[in-house]
Amino acid sequence: MNIRDLILDPDKFFRELSNREPSLLTPFLIVLTLSVLNTIYAYYKFSVMASFFPPDMQELLSMFLVFALLTSFLGGFIGWVLVAGIMHLVSILFKGKGPFKRTLEFIGYGFFPNIVGVLLTMLISYYFLSGLELPTLATEQLKNPEVARRIITSLIPMTMKYTLALIEIGVLLWNLVLWTYGIKYARNLDLKRAFIVALVPIVLHLIHRLL
Repeated sequence: MNIRDLILDPDKFFRELSNREPSLLTPFLIVLTLSVLNTIYAYYKFSVMASFFPPDMQELLSMFLVFALLTSFLGGFIGWVLVAGIMHLVSILFKGKGPFKRTLEFIGYGFFPNIVGVLLTMLISYYFLSGLELPTLATEQLKNPEVARRIITSLIPMTMKYTLALIEIGVLLWNLVLWTYGIKYARNLDLKRAFIVALVPIVLHLIHRLL
């Protein structure tokens, strides 16, 4: 994989790749790397949040930890197939032509920005949370999940929230660029239609975040 072209000239990257036989190995490794990093980050976040809870709830938290780590690891692969599936189906409306394997391959490359994003997120989170003094919530407070969520959220520095939001926006825009060129060559679309197709999962993600 030519990282330089993927980052600086995605049009050239996907154009040249479209002349080769479809291969899911490299996209799989990209998504696998992303899933591993997401799992590590989920473990760190869970460890920080666990310090809020009293000792008598730690055993229960360990059960939630297993679920959280499993979800974080599988989430990358589920997201890959889901995004590729949505874009493949939407591209049919624009008379796109090309096998789903090619779509899956090129969309997988488009998750490269997420690796950069989660690495930056981990560094920013560690910077802000490593020195943060966290109080232990009373069992009574934890009985109401909404109250507990508001207390925990209020302790997170606003600077961290804004920084992570900017990182997410940057990653989504980078995704949009890579997926636009990826679906263009995967499904033989013009750039305008490819952009519309690539925009669909981005919009759906933003709607999901707002709900």
